[in-house]
Amino acid sequence: MRTTDGDEEQRPEAAAGPASRPAEGPLGARARDPKAAPSDPEAEAPQLGEDEPLPAARQMPLGIVVARILIVSGLGFAAALGVFFLVGGLWLYGLIGIGVALVFLFLMFAVERGAE
Repeated sequence: MRTTDGDEEQRPEAAAGPASRPAEGPLGARARDPKAAPSDPEAEAPQLGEDEPLPAARQMPLGIVVARILIVSGLGFAAALGVFFLVGGLWLYGLIGIGVALVFLFLMFAVERGAE
């Protein structure tokens, strides 16, 4: 490569190793070899036979699920009302709403501890 004053500039040597050469490595070998079998994720995944049962999934009791739904709904509703009342200038109602939201928050932690 020539510079603006006519001198030739030498380029540094390319880095050695498989990363510096194109079409080498696990991905490049497939691109270069047309006979290589295409990658099929279905073939590589372990197959479960029809007679083998699926791994057991942990079932959550219905009471815990309902409690979580009610607690999260109550927490959101109480916090929204508390903020609404605080913005509206009704300080006592706003603080009561925030207090109820904190009660729901502590209930959430208690239910999660009990679910473990």
